[in-house]
Amino acid sequence: MQKSIRTAESALQVSDPVIARLIEQHGPCTLFSENSLVHTPHFHVLVWAIINQQLSVASARSIENRLSKLLQSEIYELASIKALQDQQMASCGLSRQKIRYLRVLCDFVDSGELDLEKLAKMDNESVFDALTALTGIGPWTVDMFLMFSLGRLDVLPLGDLALRKSIEHHYELPDKPAIEDYHAIADRWRPYRTVSSWYLWAAVD
Repeated sequence: MQKSIRTAESALQVSDPVIARLIEQHGPCTLFSENSLVHTPHFHVLVWAIINQQLSVASARSIENRLSKLLQSEIYELASIKALQDQQMASCGLSRQKIRYLRVLCDFVDSGELDLEKLAKMDNESVFDALTALTGIGPWTVDMFLMFSLGRLDVLPLGDLALRKSIEHHYELPDKPAIEDYHAIADRWRPYRTVSSWYLWAAVD
């Protein structure tokens, strides 16, 4: 996995001077490092992504820490999440809406309607279709899962505000750029748009 990241970095240094500069400043990419999400269970990553929906990193991290303390585990498992009462989840900072999303996820996985292990064998479009069948999982959450759980290297999560802002800043885009402007820039990153996105996030952390 790390070898594929090094290959991606070498290709991006040739194809885009902006990303080349970010690689020099913020590298190496730790997307597949020992402590990264890609080494955790798929269920854990989906819970993590739902928690992080439309929240700042700091706010999401606070909820994650409270939830981990409540569960006495750094890993979110189906049985432990399912056993929590709504009030317990709310005490960690989860909204009523996100509690509902987690309940739906638990029900789909527990019933077998969603087989998380099969997702790794599917192409990105099929993963998108399988996951967006669940209430509370949209394009951003699927992109996070593809990147951080399945380790797909060519994902462009333009639903992420921080990524769009970083692109606008580093490529000096005008105010309110069209979606085509982002894609025009990102096309030079193929087939490693995930890695470029990681560096653009790193540049605004």
